[in-house]
Amino acid sequence: MNNNIKRVLQDSEKIILFKKIKEDKLISKLKKYYFENENSSLNLSGIIYELIELSIKEGLSGDLWHNYLKIKLAAAENIFALNAERNLMNKKSSLYQIALNDVKIINMLFSYSFQDIIQPLNHNGIKNLREFKLTESELNTYNSKKYSKLFKNRTAQANLDNLIKFYQNHGAGILNQSRAFYWQQNNLKTVNNPDSISFNQLISYQKEKNRLIENTESFLDGYQAHNVLLYGDSGTGKSSSVKALLNKYYKEGLRLVEINSSQIKELPAILDYLNRRGLYFIIFMDDLSFEEFETEYKYLKAVMEGGVESKPANVLFYATSNRRHLVREKWQDRESEVHENDILNEKLSLSERFGLTLMFNNPSQTEYLKIVKELAISEGLEIKEAKLKSKALQWSKWNNGRSGRSARQFVNQILKEKQIKRRTNQSQK
Repeated sequence: MNNNIKRVLQDSEKIILFKKIKEDKLISKLKKYYFENENSSLNLSGIIYELIELSIKEGLSGDLWHNYLKIKLAAAENIFALNAERNLMNKKSSLYQIALNDVKIINMLFSYSFQDIIQPLNHNGIKNLREFKLTESELNTYNSKKYSKLFKNRTAQANLDNLIKFYQNHGAGILNQSRAFYWQQNNLKTVNNPDSISFNQLISYQKEKNRLIENTESFLDGYQAHNVLLYGDSGTGKSSSVKALLNKYYKEGLRLVEINSSQIKELPAILDYLNRRGLYFIIFMDDLSFEEFETEYKYLKAVMEGGVESKPANVLFYATSNRRHLVREKWQDRESEVHENDILNEKLSLSERFGLTLMFNNPSQTEYLKIVKELAISEGLEIKEAKLKSKALQWSKWNNGRSGRSARQFVNQILKEKQIKRRTNQSQK
């Protein structure tokens, strides 16, 4: 068995496109163990620890060795993976044939189990571990399903074709590691714990949410879609609606890249990067507005429509703002009859680049109380409706007014008070 594993590890040196697998630190340690220091159980114990740690991080049960290989294949951003992501692979191409040769070797790596790899350790606590099991709370069901079809076949070609589908559906490398990203140091960075809010948690504004959903579905279906401006009062669910949209459609290939106004000058680099990827992207600008002395809005306007650097077909801009017109006007702009129209049109034209504008105003008292009631029901709060309304109106008066955010804060406060009361009663028994 050891000689067979050695032979496969030697053959892994022939891998071309997926060279980062053969160069990975864990594989290097494994080679060192088998070829240089086979009597050292310490080295192999360290490898086992890394395999366990990686499976826990990704929330995967199953064979630790297979999990490791799948995760490393998913992380690839080589020319083959990127072409597959963009649906540019042709089975007759040389690139496909080179990838097939790589996968034949990787198939051999998959032919061994975790048990085979760690057999020389002969550790009673490990050797009977045929399948690593996580608790239900530790298991990442999305990741488990995502990786489940990778290298489940015997033939290299079937496994290669499934790998191509994986890159098409989930993206290559960083794009399958998260659904939300930010831009830093000329590259994408993952948001490790993106907001998991759903539309079911956002009460009211149904018309606005439906129009946002319809526009995004058109985008994902390859039809014409609009850049979107969500504007209105604070706490009304503008940002949450965009995040809920991402959570609804990330399995269909939607990704979100958040930037701030200081990064607008970097848009050419951002768009160039996204244009070379195969998924769909929303560039999200939260709480967007410009003072009269700021000029970044001109870069944004030029990119969104009619500039030299055109917007790729797989990118839309979604922005939230408390202002209908994103650039603050000065009174001086209106003083000169000669330049009045030119200056105002220049500043108002940015808002016009958003083909779809959705208004989120503070709810009426009736609508606010409806939001409070539905949130209370969803949280299982048992409280008389009249008392709930009275307290909710007091809360809006003393705190942040009427809004969806204020309603959520009020319900959270009631939940906290009930928890404290419950604990106090239990401690007195």
